Amino acid sequence: MRRKKVLITGISGGLANQVAEMIPKNWDIVGVGLRDLRPVKGRQIEFHRLDITKNKLEDIFRRRQVDCVIHMAVNDNPRLPIKQRHHINVVGTMKLLEDCERYEVKKVVLLSSATVYGADPNNPVYITEDFPLKVTQRYSEISDKVEFDSYCRSWMYKNPQISTIILRPCHIIGSHVHNNLTSYLRLKYIPIPLGFDPMMQVIHEIDMARAINACLRYNHSGIYNIVGPGELPLTELINIVGGMPIPVLHVVGYSALQALWSLGIGPLPAPQVEYLMYPCIIDGTRFQKDFHFRPQLSLSETLRATVLY
Repeated sequence: MRRKKVLITGISGGLANQVAEMIPKNWDIVGVGLRDLRPVKGRQIEFHRLDITKNKLEDIFRRRQVDCVIHMAVNDNPRLPIKQRHHINVVGTMKLLEDCERYEVKKVVLLSSATVYGADPNNPVYITEDFPLKVTQRYSEISDKVEFDSYCRSWMYKNPQISTIILRPCHIIGSHVHNNLTSYLRLKYIPIPLGFDPMMQVIHEIDMARAINACLRYNHSGIYNIVGPGELPLTELINIVGGMPIPVLHVVGYSALQALWSLGIGPLPAPQVEYLMYPCIIDGTRFQKDFHFRPQLSLSETLRATVLY
């Protein structure tokens, strides 16, 4: 009997490495990435060092009968020029999905982000998957994320024969994850906009890897929010990680962050201050129900085990 094969793009990343470790033993793993692959505990990986925007990717589909693709080669580094991120996140994804369609892949899992909804004072208490993507109205610098998500949705609807799952997780944090929120929470003195204390959601990288693996077990298609064990005010998150919140006037804080970011030492770009002021709380009920998923780590465990590394 032929063993199933899963192709993981961006497998050199920390989260993808943990996803690979949890893949069922009856699946063979083919991984592609731009950096050297770190050893995956208990697994042998067929690794290819390549750029998914290049034609070499198609060779893998041609030579290997790929059953499932988990696409994690999405670059969220805001220090990269938007043009470069667009090439990786949008053009690369277009090329990958063309190959999936051409070689009749049965399942595709695509990793987006809940940040595409945008942080806004008029957001509902819990944002469901059919809520419009408004982030570019306030933060145009991450328009590539919205274009990536929109293209994936369009492709999913055009290819109903393929089980396509688009995941929009809340903030992922962990010792292997490097993003703006973890950089921000690892500061000793943490600036917060004066007069604001929005509710925030985080999920541990291990729970996120479990959620991605759950997609292998069910043949659903659709868009799914992924949430952690709950939500807390920003100041409570800071207290748990042992930081000291420093309230600053929004205008002052925005200008300071902009200056620090331009010098290459700031924890996050100034426009992302919006996420420290306004809510972007998502409803993860649909994924929990369809994939029988519950996060295993509490909020306290998630924060202490990942930010205090």
